[in-house]
Amino acid sequence: MRKKINIGIIGRNFGYNVIYKSIIRDKLFNVIGFSFRDNKKKIILPQNIKIYQNWKKLISDKKINAIIISAPPFMHEKMILFAISKNKHVFCEKPVTTSYNSLINICKRTKAKKIINMANYEFLNIEAFNFFKTKLLNKVIVKRVIINWFIKIPSRNRAKWKDKHKLGGGNFFNYICHPLYFLEKLFGKMTVNNVDLKKKAKIFNLKSTMKVDKKNINIILNFKSFLTSSKIKKKHEIKFKTNKGTFVLKTKTNNIFDQFCLMKDNKILFKPKETLNDFRIQPTFINLQRFKKSILNKYNFSPNFEDAKRVHFLLNKMSKI
Repeated sequence: MRKKINIGIIGRNFGYNVIYKSIIRDKLFNVIGFSFRDNKKKIILPQNIKIYQNWKKLISDKKINAIIISAPPFMHEKMILFAISKNKHVFCEKPVTTSYNSLINICKRTKAKKIINMANYEFLNIEAFNFFKTKLLNKVIVKRVIINWFIKIPSRNRAKWKDKHKLGGGNFFNYICHPLYFLEKLFGKMTVNNVDLKKKAKIFNLKSTMKVDKKNINIILNFKSFLTSSKIKKKHEIKFKTNKGTFVLKTKTNNIFDQFCLMKDNKILFKPKETLNDFRIQPTFINLQRFKKSILNKYNFSPNFEDAKRVHFLLNKMSKI
């Protein structure tokens, strides 16, 4: 019988609602404890799961083999480095850090100490994305890709870090890393050609053109964030212009759970089953399975921090952050 992997989770919202509800589906994982900043909001946990006073005490617990980090991005770097110093494997929610240079340092340290690591990029695990990759991609010639990501930002009840780009704010880092990782996995390394960026507190308008290094594929990224009072309609979609028409991966209702469908000429080619649960649980569960496989085989499967380094390199070129 294989020995269980003892897990410590840092972070409440995504950490509990997605990570915890994913990880308890695998009996080889054993959640030892949680650490989060606000103990006033109660969450339902078994009595054997410990609540640590702070994240350093959780990481320092000798019973724990691996750390899962779902804290605000500006906290990630010091948590990861502390986990590395304690020889803990690390699974981290995106974005892994808030700068390309810090991720270079993290990758050097994980490699030096042979720390298994994973970044929770989910798009390849989403049904519609996987359907396009496995059923259609080898049957078409992709000429151009257009990413349209338009996000409405509430003016109230929003954590301050989410509007500060240098802290990994959700206006950019939290969203665009997903499609960038997905496209590089489909086509190979991309180069940023041009960037037109306008930003302020809650407003972030970016248009960037990229090209796949080894293929003649042009990529256009249109990213906008704006207040809920704006008349602009929110949109999450990736268009693939091919020799056989235009395929579109998009959220039908633009929900926050990335429940995408695949369309062509306004007809649905693939639609996921309706679910009452957080749709992010299944894609995250698949990555947690890869994390487990990495630990058991002592080999870093993707998506790992080296993959994240590529994504952050592109983000850095675009945003100059």
